[in-house]
Formats: sequence, structure tokens, C-alpha cells
Amino acid sequence: MSQRCSTAVRARFEVNTLKRFFVAAMVIPLLQPASASAYELLVSGFFSDAVGRYDGTGGTHQGALSGAVVNGPQALRRGPDGLLYLANEEEDNVLRFNATTGQFVDVFVASGSGGLDGPTGLAFGPDGNLYVASFNTSSILRYDGTTGAFVDVFVTSGSGSLNGPDVGIIFGPDGRLYVPSFFNNRILRYDGTTGAFIDIFVAGGVATLPQPRTIIFRPDGLMYVTSDSGNKVVRFDATTGALVDTFVAAGSGGLDGASGMVFSSDGFLYITSWRNDRVLRFNATSGAYVDDAVAAGTGGLDAPTFVALLGDVNVPSVSEWGVALMLLSLLTAATLILKARWVVR
Repeated sequence: MSQRCSTAVRARFEVNTLKRFFVAAMVIPLLQPASASAYELLVSGFFSDAVGRYDGTGGTHQGALSGAVVNGPQALRRGPDGLLYLANEEEDNVLRFNATTGQFVDVFVASGSGGLDGPTGLAFGPDGNLYVASFNTSSILRYDGTTGAFVDVFVTSGSGSLNGPDVGIIFGPDGRLYVPSFFNNRILRYDGTTGAFIDIFVAGGVATLPQPRTIIFRPDGLMYVTSDSGNKVVRFDATTGALVDTFVAAGSGGLDGASGMVFSSDGFLYITSWRNDRVLRFNATSGAYVDDAVAAGTGGLDAPTFVALLGDVNVPSVSEWGVALMLLSLLTAATLILKARWVVR
């Protein structure tokens, strides 16, 4: 009798152990990373008059936004409605495209609306409206975020010494509007509600920040800025505007004409190098050059000035090997549990 009880206890122990193995067999494969990047790069080719779509892993050309007259494309932003908004500089308008198909939807801001002349940068504000940099008038115009109708001149021409607002206008963590002033090498700051000039946030100058273009605020408390003729990325304190360091060294990896940039969640920084028609990839932590994300001229790329990510994700997912392992583990676990229960009987 005691031997039978001992056998039953041991069998129950084995069953419980196998059940734990069963659960692990279910969970572990689900945590395997996907085998490939899940995003694509959207790159504005200013002289190629196209926004190319490239695989985020291999840089292969996958077509372009289509169905509209694209002429001198600059900033590309995804709106609250999920559509892609494109600053179409040479046509003085803003276009919308379907983010999934890449097909043209409509002209969201009509050519010349409100005096728009040479749109470069786009930003959706906290109020849901669209703010557009009018490069040739050195002003920022505001449009209804739903209809595209002109609202007002948000930043008046030349306010605070603004001279050539470029592609990377952005609302900062403090709710204020930050504008790269291309021709006088500065980052200017404006009230996010009234558009009133606040200060010269960064007085970069030719030595530190020649021709600033794109601005990105990161969770590390720093502000990253591309320098076109400086061929580099410079970091500043996001609160004070004080210079921190040069994050991407001048000319690193052949960088020539640093304009657009974007960080991905898998640890990379992508920068357009417009003078040699490339998109370069850098380590997002160290700033070191990694490789060419898009090789020179791929898909007809000519003078890339802006880059955006579409579908950027970095979460655990089920890989093909993970699925196979999970099925094998389930079969093994089920067989062992049945055997153990047979022993109890």
C-alpha cells in the first residue's frame, strides 16, 4: 500500500512538473524575435520628385507614393487620421496619401493657400491643426487639421530673425514650436499657442550648427539637429539649449548634406545624405556609422532631404522557428503527461 502511495505521489509530481514544462513550451517560442524588420523607410527625393518606399532591413526599393504631381517633396508626416501628409515645395501645396497603399488621396492644402510659398516643414500642433513652414516667406502658416482650410499666419515673416524655416519644424515636449532657421544657423522658439517669438534657443553659428534642418527631441533629455553643410548631427540640452556634443561626426560614413533623420525602435538612426543620394544608418546610442540603409541612387533616389518610418515596431513576436518549436514542444509535453497519468493508474 505504501509503495502504491509513493508511486502515486511521484507520478503526481511528475505530472505537475510536466505541466510547468508545458506552459514554458507555450511561452518561450512566443518571445522569439521576428526574423526581419517590420518597418519601411519613406524617403523624399527632392530632385527625383518622388517619395520612395524602401525595406527597413535591406534597403530594397518597394515603389513610391503615387497618383499625384510630386514636385520637390520635403517633410512627410503621419497625421492623426493615419494619412501621410507631404510638403510639396515646388507646387506650394500639401498632399495626402494612404499610408497602406501609398495612393494619392487629395490636395489637403491648396497651392498658395494663405500665401504659402515653398513649403518645407510640417507639424501637427497640440490643437490638432497643421503647421507648415513657408520657406520663401520665412513664416509659419496654420491650417485647419481636418479640412486644410487656411487659419492664419502663426509666425509672421522674419519673426525673431527667422530666415528659411526648414523641414524639421517640431513642437517640443514643452508645447512650444521649434524652428530651424536655415540661413542664419539658429534654432528659434515660439509660443505654441500664440506663435509669438520667445527666444533664440540655439545660436549655433557657422562653426557649431551651419544650416540646421531637422530637429528631434529624445527621451534622454537632448535635442538632436542635423547640420546640412556641417555634414553632422549635433546635440543640445533640450531644456536650456546648451551645446552637449557632436553626436554624428562630420562626414561619418560619407555623410554629405545631412538633412532628414529619424530614430527607429530597434536601435538605429537614419540620416539622408542628399549630396550623394544615400540614406545612412548609424548606431542610435553611440552615433557610429553602421552601413548604407539605402545605397546611392537606389530606385532613382536623387537628393533625399527627408526620411520617415512607416510601421516601426520592436515588440516580441512569433518567428517561424518559434512556431515550429512551440508545436514540437506541445506534442512532446502532451505525450509525457499522458504517460505519467498512465503510471498513476
